[in-house]
Formats: sequence, structure tokens, C-alpha cells
Amino acid sequence: MILDKSFWLPPPDLSISQWADEFRRIPPEASAEPGIWNTSRAEYQREIMNAISDSLTERVIMMTAAQVGKSEIILNTIGYYIDKEPAPILLINPTLEMGESFSKDRLAPMIRDTPCLSAKIADPRTRDSGNTLLHKKFAGGHITIAGANSPASLASRPIRILLCDEVDRYPLSAGTEGDPLTLAMKRTQNFWNRRIVWVSTPTLRSTSRISQAFENSSQEEWTVPCKRCGKYNSFEWARIIYKERTEPVMIC
Repeated sequence: MILDKSFWLPPPDLSISQWADEFRRIPPEASAEPGIWNTSRAEYQREIMNAISDSLTERVIMMTAAQVGKSEIILNTIGYYIDKEPAPILLINPTLEMGESFSKDRLAPMIRDTPCLSAKIADPRTRDSGNTLLHKKFAGGHITIAGANSPASLASRPIRILLCDEVDRYPLSAGTEGDPLTLAMKRTQNFWNRRIVWVSTPTLRSTSRISQAFENSSQEEWTVPCKRCGKYNSFEWARIIYKERTEPVMIC
């Protein structure tokens, strides 16, 4: 029997943002600007992605506004771990139907158009490919897509990479099984190097899971320099000014 020597090699010295800049391809279905991914086009995404691949970071809480690239960060994370650190991955959407749509409209096109991923995941039309809408196998791992409202899709299976999208839209219980987040977290307990990522736009502060989790985190924010003094500040509408024919700027 011939063993693949790459199995014994340490994880690559490569962050998720570096992987995306080198390998990720954006399909035409997903963007008005398909082609090579460029993190510098949305620089605030860089540290978020790098935190996920940081060996010293176990959990990442991402509370953001809508339409700032949350799904793209999730896709880059999935691509990185399929290609560079194969592992069992679980992606949870609020509903199973949303998970199916994500798989068809976002994940499948990324795999198709990113050569290093299409080489690792068989075409679903191939017999015994191990590639279905909600479960895709690759050497060293698999990705399962689940719905927070579906107890069956949260059935017990060891998971190293847990990605929870739009957690504020999760039901309080997956059927009669209890809190879907608690169920999912238990599935990572066998891995010392697990990664847990919660992503969501916040809802009401009193009931928002992502807001409560963010308040218990390091609470890092994207900052920009003041045009007057150079001091870095987080975005606040009251301090943004517009000048004719120029980009908006922040002032202290």
C-alpha cells in the first residue's frame, strides 16, 4: 500500500485570505465582477478570515451589517479547509431550504470555477461521487450543510470546522431536540483544533444571540484614520462628511 506523504505534513503556513487571493475564483452567478478574488477590494474582510485560520483562535464571532460579504468569508473558509487542511465541516443555515439554496447557488459554482477545489470534489453526476446537494466528500474530510430547523440534519457526527450562518434567525429548538447551536457545538468536542464561527446581522439587542456573543468576545472593530489627526476610529455616521466630487471621509 502506498501512503500519501502529504497526510503527515503540518498545516500550511497560509491564511485564509492568502489562500483566497491565490486560488479563489468568483463565478459569474455570484458577482458583477467574476474572476480572481482580491481581498484588498474589501480590506475589512482580511482580519476576519485570518482569525479563523489562526491556530490560537478557537471561536470567531462576526456581527455585521447586511451585504458586507459574510457569505464570501464563509465560502473562502470552506475552500481553504477543503484544499489546505482537509477536515469534517458543518455549515448550518437557519432552514434546510436556505442550506439547499446556498449549496446550489453559491457553493457549487465556487467549486466548479476554482480548479484546486474541482480537482478534489467529484462531479455530482459521476456515479458514486459522494457529492450530493447537502453532503460533499473530499480526501480527508467532508462538508455537510444543515438546517437549524431540522433535527435530522443535526444528527451526531464529529465536526472540526463549525460554521453557523445568520444565527439570529435560528429557532430556539430544532424540533424536540433542543437548541440547535448547543447541539452543533457538542459535535466539535472531539477536536482539540476545532474552529467555531458564528455569523449574523443582529436583531433586537435583548434577544440577539450574535450581540450577546459579541459582547463576550474581544469586540474588535474595523477602524479608519481621521483625515485631520490620523487617529483610528470606528465608523460612526455622525463623523462622516461628504465633499463635492470626493469620497466620504471620517473626522474626529
